[in-house]
Parts: sequence; C-alpha cells; structure tokens
Amino acid sequence: MKKLLIGLCFVSCANATNIAWMPNNAGGKIVLTDEVCKDKGKTYNGLNKLFMYTSEGYTMEGCFYISGDLVNAIWTNGREMKYEVNDFTLYNKSKGTNL
Repeated sequence: MKKLLIGLCFVSCANATNIAWMPNNAGGKIVLTDEVCKDKGKTYNGLNKLFMYTSEGYTMEGCFYISGDLVNAIWTNGREMKYEVNDFTLYNKSKGTNL
C-alpha cells in the first residue's frame, strides 16, 4: 500500500504536464513530460523530463529529446535508450511539442 501511495504522489504531485506514454516491459509505463529536465541541481536546456514506473511501483527518471521519429532517453542510471515516437500515445496535444 505504501508503494502505491508513493507512486501516486510521484505521478500526480509533479508540476509537469504529461505529454505521452507507452507501455514498458515491466507492466507499467514510460511517460514523457513537458518539464525541463533537471538532475542533481543542474538544468538541461533542450531536454525534457521522462519517468517510468513498473507494476510493482518502482520508478526511475531521466531526460529525453526527440530526433526525427525517435525518442532518445537518457535515464538517471546512465542507460541510453531509443524508442519509436509512434509507440507513444498522446494524453492531450501540448503546445510546442513535436509529438
């Protein structure tokens, strides 16, 4: 129950607007936001924040940018991944997004 509450707060307490999502292999989602990416007090202009969660409530954050038809993700654990833009589902079209 505690994991669920923490996960819900993580998703709903953020100031960012969620732009798009896609399912992940862990039974959760990868979510793209319109928030400028920040990590350890540093702001990364040109990158936006993304996060993921699993069906068990585990979460991770990172930064992303869109290049052509790819979403390029840099996760806080240092792993870099590329995802097809077409694999994401839009929440609501946000002003200024490329999706």
